[in-house]
Amino acid sequence: MQLWDFAALTYYRVLDRFSGTLNRLAIDELALRPGEAVLDIGCGTGALIPALAQAVGAQGRVVAMDFSPRMVAVARKRARRWPNVEVRQADACDTDHGAGEFDAAVALGAFSAMPDVPAAIANAANALKPGGRLFVFDVRLAKKTRATRFLRAAYRRIAGFSGADVVSELRRAFERVEPVFRVEGETTAVVVARKVTDTATGSACTPCRPAG
Repeated sequence: MQLWDFAALTYYRVLDRFSGTLNRLAIDELALRPGEAVLDIGCGTGALIPALAQAVGAQGRVVAMDFSPRMVAVARKRARRWPNVEVRQADACDTDHGAGEFDAAVALGAFSAMPDVPAAIANAANALKPGGRLFVFDVRLAKKTRATRFLRAAYRRIAGFSGADVVSELRRAFERVEPVFRVEGETTAVVVARKVTDTATGSACTPCRPAG
């Protein structure tokens, strides 16, 4: 936690200034509508909060959450102007966000830095309504090359990377996981996962929390 508390006061402030393109991509891919509820997982300093609040409007709901108290403190200051935005300090790996409460969710560079990636993704899937969608931009170091071996080691030391492949875990929890770009990056993934409704029963295909 100390790493992310420190980051909230230093380089994350700089990254905020260059996050506009990614934020716009997330909003566009989620196709948020006025009145919807959206969950921002690993919100950091809340750079995406203004765009989310604008997209869902005054009748919508935004819940942003992060593990770092200092990240949350900065995000709460940013969110003060919107009464329908809530910023929570919580661990996405063991937090029940509320079953079927959200129309959409977003996780930007968040899952891969969590100690229990399968559990965090299962919790995100559980939080979505049938037809809900999750936009994910994250590190992906699944290919075994000299460069990725070095990056895996560095990421493990810096952020506690568990080695879990975010895209594989998304495919375990969601029936539909679609790449945003045709050409997949060597070290990153940009995908939209969708919670599909079972047409035979009319119920959502809600994944169970992975064991372990």
